[in-house]
Order: sequence, then structure tokens, then C-alpha cells
Amino acid sequence: MIETLIFKANILNILAGYYCEPDEEFFFNYEIRRIFVDNSEKIDSELGTYAKIIVDSLNNYSNLDLLREYTKIFLGPFDIIAHPYASVYLEGYTLNGEITQRILHFYNQCGLLFDEDVKDLPDNIVVMLQFLNYLFENEIQGNNDFLNIDWKSKRNEFVDLYIITWVPKFIEKIINGTQNEFYKNLALFTKKFFEVI
Repeated sequence: MIETLIFKANILNILAGYYCEPDEEFFFNYEIRRIFVDNSEKIDSELGTYAKIIVDSLNNYSNLDLLREYTKIFLGPFDIIAHPYASVYLEGYTLNGEITQRILHFYNQCGLLFDEDVKDLPDNIVVMLQFLNYLFENEIQGNNDFLNIDWKSKRNEFVDLYIITWVPKFIEKIINGTQNEFYKNLALFTKKFFEVI
């Protein structure tokens, strides 16, 4: 049981990295790729297949290729293919609205203060994946500090309220909006991951 939680936490950590701006040291790191595939295979064979396709597809692109596609999908400058913010999907294209504040409050309830130095909003997909990793890590370590939190319940609540409510739409936009094998398969992997989490 703990082993499975560790695999999921590892995957979330790498998955969050893959949704960040492409960085050659991270994206093309053999050890990170190996851990991603290995841990994914241990969770689910289909997930492992997607992970292998993702890391293999990286061989077809330079970091600059990935950066261009990342910009096109998540930043624009004109039409953004897939906004990486929960509030866009849950509040009708509102950024930093009520949903963002609710997510921030959820972080605070779990003993995590949002760092003002973070260059993005609390409802960005990367930040949310990192928070899920945080929940898994606390569950793995059995942290039952003064907050007296049931980490598994909190994780399930967060996924139900703030992940499955918008991530499927976000994923569909990526799948339909890019021909890039890395990002298309990253989206398919993400979809499958939240089916087996």
C-alpha cells in the first residue's frame, strides 16, 4: 500500500515538471525518464505504456521545439489552446477569482502556506499537481501533527472538488489542439492517471 502511494507521489512530481516550461536538464534527464516509466508501469500497464510513449517521443524534439509548443498550448500569445488554470474552466474564464481563493484556502487548511515568490496562481495545473504530491507525501509519512488531518480523505476531497471538475476539459483541449506527440500523450497519460489514482 505504502509502495503504491510512493509510486503515485513520484509520478505526480514528474508530471508537474512536464507541465512546466520545458527545461533541457529535466525533460532530457535519463534517470527522471526511467523513474517515470518504472513507477507508471507499477501502477497500471496502460499508464506505463503512455509513460513510455511520452519519454520516447522526447527523442523527436529539441528543447526549443518543446518550448514553442508549450507556448502555443498554454501561453498564447493569441489564442491559448488550453488554459492551465482551474478558475478558467470553473468560473467562465475568470483568473484569480473565487475558485482560486477556495483552492488557496484548501492549501492553508492542510498546513501549506502559498509562497508569495511562486510566479503563478494557486490554481495552475503545476501547483495543483505539486500540492497533490504534498498530500501523498504526508500520507506516506503518516504525518498526524497538530492539524490532525486524514491525508487520504483530504486527497480524495481535493481530487473530487478541484481536479476532476476541470482537468478532463483541459486534457481534451490539449489532445484536440496539438499534433505534438509529447504533449498529446502527456494529456492522455494525465487522463489515465486520474482514472487510476
